[in-house]
Amino acid sequence: MKRWISFPKAEGVYSRQAHADLPPGTYEREMGKEGFFGPTAHFHHTHAPTDWIDFTGPLQPQAFDLNRLHAEGPSPWGAAQVLGNRDLALRLWRTDRAMDHLVRNSDGDELLFVHAGAGDLFCD
Repeated sequence: MKRWISFPKAEGVYSRQAHADLPPGTYEREMGKEGFFGPTAHFHHTHAPTDWIDFTGPLQPQAFDLNRLHAEGPSPWGAAQVLGNRDLALRLWRTDRAMDHLVRNSDGDELLFVHAGAGDLFCD
């Protein structure tokens, strides 16, 4: 069992219990290293952490409505690319039936994240 180092500190306007009794006009943000387990820090902001007003420079925030993306098809490699550069291609693909064939990419590494369902993964 891990033994966490405890360093409790509270400053300013805050709630004594996480996710409850937030001070009026504040937004909560939780940060931790172990997902839903282990110690976390709770920050209260007067503006939502994702509430941007202005950005300068080449990196701009983007919002994508992936519900409008046509993500069905016979192969995950033919799925619509959402984001990408010379090193990465992020695609969203879904299927409503079992595949009747195998697909492979012999040119590069692939990472598949399966959100729901089950299947068999064959590797060379």
